[in-house]
Amino acid sequence: MNYIYLILILVVIGLAWVVWKCYQKSEADRKEILALEKEKNEYEDLGKGLAEYNQKLQEKKEQVKAKILKLFGTKTRINNHDIAKALDIPSVSIRRYLDELEEGGKLKQIGVSGKKVYYSKI
Repeated sequence: MNYIYLILILVVIGLAWVVWKCYQKSEADRKEILALEKEKNEYEDLGKGLAEYNQKLQEKKEQVKAKILKLFGTKTRINNHDIAKALDIPSVSIRRYLDELEEGGKLKQIGVSGKKVYYSKI
């Protein structure tokens, strides 16, 4: 009879251990879900911030392109260095803006590369 009580106690302890492990697992899962929701919300907030940043950046690019086109009001041919100097913008950025204006059909590049490259308004 003592063996039956001992086996019964071991079964109860085993069941209690299984219940405890299931509880720990569910708590870990709950914490993981909360962490994922928090991360998702942070990314959504970051995305909103990025959208605003990208919009402001696009507006700035359009303003610079308008300034570049205004420079052609006084000169018929301008090179990259002259524009960079007049607008105080790095020449790498100016090249990118000039390429976009050229692709948009507003400017024409004269020359292939180097210091002899000029742009004229179409």
